[in-house]
Amino acid sequence: MTDNELQHLLKAEPERGQREFYDKYFNYVYTIVFAKLKGAASVNDVDECVSDVFVQCFLFFDRQETIQGDLKAFTASVARRKAVDTYRKVVRHSGNVSIDEAGEIESGENIVRSTEESELRQLLYEKVEELGEPDSTIIIQKYYFGRTSKEIAEIVELTAENVRTRCSRAVKRLKDVLLAAGFTR
Repeated sequence: MTDNELQHLLKAEPERGQREFYDKYFNYVYTIVFAKLKGAASVNDVDECVSDVFVQCFLFFDRQETIQGDLKAFTASVARRKAVDTYRKVVRHSGNVSIDEAGEIESGENIVRSTEESELRQLLYEKVEELGEPDSTIIIQKYYFGRTSKEIAEIVELTAENVRTRCSRAVKRLKDVLLAAGFTR
């Protein structure tokens, strides 16, 4: 379904249009939100943020005649803004210490090791994204969020058996890609 057809459906049959919009853009929104919140927010925070993105989009669709420009770009913009808002909220409520108190606290963290691990995580994330859809979503959902094949199957609209097969193949491809990129851990 094209964006123009989807926008027309959102106006003509809002309930069906919202369902179609959700089905078309869920994985896209989830990937954007996950990328912004990984390591900072819980799974519940990510899920709540994704829901907030769709609520904001649906409210906007109810108020506007049409979206000027690309529907995918609009959706990405809403997802990024909501993810940044959620990130700020999570960081603010995580019990961070004020700047005045920070001088008195010693960090037991090894900065060099932490930086190396961060770079490795970034490389790993980039290589997982290179697998393409739905393999990247399957890998992220399984190994980061700990979801079952059945839960992942609902997200990517495949059977649980198909998810297991794709996951196994994707892990093998990811291993080869990481070795080629110099990932030796």
